[in-house]
Amino acid sequence: MKSNYNVIELTKENEEQYLAGVVELEKDVLEKMEKAGRIGQLFITGEEGIREYAESPTNHVMIAVSNNDENKVISAVYITQGQIDYTYNDITKYFKCGDRYQEYIKSKYSDRTYKKAIREVYIEKICAFRYARDLILSQNGIRKLREIPEEIKNDKFLELVENEINDPENNFHEKSKIREKLNEYMSLYISKIKYDSKGYQDFYWVNFDDVKEKLTSDSAEIAQQDDELDIGKYNSTFEAYDKVLAYQKYKIYDTTHCKNMDKYFTANTSNTIEIDTYITHPDRREKGIARILVLEGLKKSLDSVTNKPGVKDVFLVSTLHEENLSSKYVSEFFGLKDYIFVNRRHGRDRQVHIFGMKKEMVPEYLELMEKKIAVLYGYNPNNVSISDTDREEIFKEQIQYEVDELNRLNSIKEFDTKKKYSGYIKCKESKIQSLKNMANYVSQEQEKNETSFEREVKNKWILRIHGQ
Repeated sequence: MKSNYNVIELTKENEEQYLAGVVELEKDVLEKMEKAGRIGQLFITGEEGIREYAESPTNHVMIAVSNNDENKVISAVYITQGQIDYTYNDITKYFKCGDRYQEYIKSKYSDRTYKKAIREVYIEKICAFRYARDLILSQNGIRKLREIPEEIKNDKFLELVENEINDPENNFHEKSKIREKLNEYMSLYISKIKYDSKGYQDFYWVNFDDVKEKLTSDSAEIAQQDDELDIGKYNSTFEAYDKVLAYQKYKIYDTTHCKNMDKYFTANTSNTIEIDTYITHPDRREKGIARILVLEGLKKSLDSVTNKPGVKDVFLVSTLHEENLSSKYVSEFFGLKDYIFVNRRHGRDRQVHIFGMKKEMVPEYLELMEKKIAVLYGYNPNNVSISDTDREEIFKEQIQYEVDELNRLNSIKEFDTKKKYSGYIKCKESKIQSLKNMANYVSQEQEKNETSFEREVKNKWILRIHGQ
């Protein structure tokens, strides 16, 4: 099937030709969504962010360019990986907030080593906090920091944080400058300067009260450890750090659709790929175009991740607004069917979708995705061989998925006072019928081929009997 567009990766070499088109596409899609009342379902990345993705060795921006206008970008997908721990783009952090994750971490240690590790990591976090705090203060005009007492530096930093909290346009949400820089600089300190980032991830949400709670009742051991860690010199910063940590706390409030969260606790910024953004021009929608671009981006990112030493499991993640069903369907098409609901401080609630597999399963996964895309959307540039049995199975699974989703939408229709799901319901009904028609056509063609084959075999047998 010949498409009306070309699939291209946006790179440093071609960004002069296509970057402006991606920026324009973002604006067009956002405007269309906002006019339809879909506020908060898309946050545009912007020119600098897109350029940073395109020029990054770990991220991929895949675009579809119209055949009729070689500079017209009609769809774009951002696939990202290798983020900094606990910063805005580190989606894996959502699964690590709460008692369940801490119980998982505790199970990896003996009682004694756990207590020692939790204390040591907390002290390292305090060192990282001081490092980040001083960098941020200097960037905000506070000079001669070595001459300023710790208490004053902490007060000045908390003032910056509280200014963001009290700003109605900010509220210290995930993209707040102070919050993002704090986590970025702390992560930099941990990973590059002082400590193993694994411990940082294990105990990121631990505060001083948690440390005290986990202490052994052996006072002599406590005194010995305190002396070894020189814990006294950090007392003035504990309160400030714990307050900021509490300000950015997340809340997981629904895990109904993710029965076994434990299997995702090993996801981190090294082994995880984010299907970040996928957008299609509202006036130039091509069948399956977003899925096609996601597939091409995943091929590149999965190749990079699986070649990293030490990687055993690979994870795919995405976040989306609960009402953004288009994004939900794309994510679930690629297997991201487990998800949790999370609350982000002063931000919109999000569904966090995730899927994991063993590294050895990646080639099989990509082959399956290529076949699905080829059968359902006619995109098969590598001429992947697909049997009639595979085609039937793909249609069967997709029809069942669409039927299940139609039933779900119908079940909540009575609560849909604004009729926001009525359009999706009609679309699902039409899509199911279309898939059934396609499946019936394939089945009929298969029957014809089987009948033709049987006739050919029979004729050969007759000729053989008659000695011909």
